[in-house]
Amino acid sequence: MMNGFGHGHNMEEEEVEEEEDYAERRRLESSAHHIYNWKNVHQDLHGWASELDVGELITIPNFSLYDAMSAIELCDVKMDIGLLLKDRKIKSFEEGMERGSLKMDNFLAVEYLAVMERSLANLILWIEGHCLAQTVFTMLYLHKPQQVPDELIRTYCWSLLALCEYVRQIMLDGYVVEEEDFQVTSLALPPSSNADAPTAAALLKSVKSCEETSSKQARKHRSSFKEKSLADDDLQSQQWNALAMRFRFLRTLLQFFGSFALRSESFFAEAPQLIDLLEATIEKILAGYKLSEEQFRAAPGFESLVNLHLLPPSFPRHTPATVDGKSFDFFRSLSHQLRIVVSARDRLKTIEGFLFYLRTDGVLLDSALTRSMMQIVIGASLVLKRCSGDAPGKWELISTSDFIADSLRAFSNPPVLMSGFAQYEHHGQMKEYIETFLRSCIASTSVVLRNYGLNKARQRDSLAACLVDLFALQDDAEKFDEYFNAQLAELKLTGLNHTFCFGSWTLTTMLNAMADFLFCGLELQLYANSELHFVYWYLYDVLLHCEVQTISRAESATRENELAWQILHEVNLRGNKKAGGSKKKQNGRTKGSSESVPRPHVLYLARAQTLHHFCGALHYALLALQWQEKIKRPDQSLDCEEFRYYHRLMPFQERNAPAFVDYEQYQQVKSVMARNHVLFVGSSSGENSLDSVSDAYLKSSFNFQQADRHLVLWAKGGEVPFQQILAYIVGIPQLNFDLCFFSRKRYYPSCARGTT
Repeated sequence: MMNGFGHGHNMEEEEVEEEEDYAERRRLESSAHHIYNWKNVHQDLHGWASELDVGELITIPNFSLYDAMSAIELCDVKMDIGLLLKDRKIKSFEEGMERGSLKMDNFLAVEYLAVMERSLANLILWIEGHCLAQTVFTMLYLHKPQQVPDELIRTYCWSLLALCEYVRQIMLDGYVVEEEDFQVTSLALPPSSNADAPTAAALLKSVKSCEETSSKQARKHRSSFKEKSLADDDLQSQQWNALAMRFRFLRTLLQFFGSFALRSESFFAEAPQLIDLLEATIEKILAGYKLSEEQFRAAPGFESLVNLHLLPPSFPRHTPATVDGKSFDFFRSLSHQLRIVVSARDRLKTIEGFLFYLRTDGVLLDSALTRSMMQIVIGASLVLKRCSGDAPGKWELISTSDFIADSLRAFSNPPVLMSGFAQYEHHGQMKEYIETFLRSCIASTSVVLRNYGLNKARQRDSLAACLVDLFALQDDAEKFDEYFNAQLAELKLTGLNHTFCFGSWTLTTMLNAMADFLFCGLELQLYANSELHFVYWYLYDVLLHCEVQTISRAESATRENELAWQILHEVNLRGNKKAGGSKKKQNGRTKGSSESVPRPHVLYLARAQTLHHFCGALHYALLALQWQEKIKRPDQSLDCEEFRYYHRLMPFQERNAPAFVDYEQYQQVKSVMARNHVLFVGSSSGENSLDSVSDAYLKSSFNFQQADRHLVLWAKGGEVPFQQILAYIVGIPQLNFDLCFFSRKRYYPSCARGTT
């Protein structure tokens, strides 16, 4: 009875409070009406709206459609953040401490693990482009880590903040991230007290101490389990051991990024060992104790809406946390990418080497963080230091123009850049022209190098824009080659040929940029299935075919010029009867000689031939599938393939070398595959005949086999699995082609019979 009467008494009090609140609201409304003289215009608005036709709008000078679309709709959960603020359990770190709702000490091992797992998942979301306020800083301990009494949580918070600062600085220094890749700003988050932050060395020491503390607890519970055989001790031992592994992982990650941020000379020597330790630790973590989804979500110290008031009204309200336990799978992939970044410095000795590495191994860098790190490594190697040919273990200062000159020597070995040619540079304006050309190369190639650090969409747009500069550079190179060739003839340097030396280097760079423009479109799946046949054909029959010829021509010109220069040098020595002649012969090769730079033609040619035959195989296969009507075509009354052709290849139309192939020429090439060689493929005669389809599949099979043969030569030059790179570059997932088609000729007759 007491409880019943008490409950009724509480209900009466609530009714009285509601009546008082209602009276207060009525009083405020009446006073507001008296002060502001409100007027009800609902009926007027409904009347005016009834006079408008469907789709008709009213606009006034100071309130346009843009204002209406960007206005905040009050009491709408999608736009009015005030409706969501009331759902916050903890408004700030200070409030959580005062109310006791924020746990500050006596953490269990599973709670430590949950805090680390959830915060690392948020860190990954931030690296992938989400807002810092909605990811990392939803962890309340990060707002005031100096006030956290627990040593493990406090050390972890400082470590996470230091890691975030390393990542942010790398993104800024790399200068290749866009707004959709990474958000650098913190949206007015309250900064932590930097005065209390430990130094890098002290932080590493603290993390090491936390690791030892966790390992000590794991050993304690393990020995207790051996004595008492309690299941709880075994579980506690696994949890504390998992925590120790995570602190070791964190310490290794801090060492790696901290050393990289300092750009120390010892970083590239120590980095492989750090990556090995990082990968080994990650494997132990993945094989150890795993949190359940309930434990993950019950992590103390997190409030997803704590920073909601700092976000603009149109910002997304929630960032979903990763609860599938894939955080360390991301870090395992990241460690593989870090190894690619670290190994880049020892392999990059020329501009072509940079570009080749970015187009092959660098394709696997799918994170904005690793792409930024690669740009930093490239910038340091290109501008500051390079590996010396005489002492491979040492690094020396070198100017960018000398770097470009070494690249030209390695690729085409122009006579004007050979050692010993300096005695002729005073003739005419040769030296001035050489310096002018090298400066032009620096401006163009630096833009191309930066393009490969952008995301694929931005990279494609940037490649289309920089093609204009590459076209101009190619024209200048041809003019310089013509001038230098005339000067060589005037100097009577018989046998030396400068016809295609500068031009081959610039043309190869330009062709690679044009091909990468189309490869980016394939990877982004911008082309319809009905458009793929002419995209692959342009790669096969125009760009890559021309690149193969250019590399082969540059290789032969290099050998001929080296032989001619050697003959001229021997003739000069025989004519010289002075005492120092033998000494001069011994020291004939000086620094900067073509012998000091390895010839890269074999590897470049293998890559170009592999892609050339592979694109040809896909082109013929797509034609056959289209003729068999296995690829759906658009409605011919609403579609114009000629317009699609010119639209997709628009950036190439202003170039004469290689000459742009118009749509009519492409149709003539396709008509060769048809039974009737006079009619175009667009007509109905011949294109569906069995002989034409069989020929297309046979040509596709032949090109697949040739691509497989050249792929073996290409794969000898790197450590990354090139089958994966090739599938990634050519965009095979778009039509679900598989590299298992290589050397499987038996597949094609079944296709020709129409059984697949």
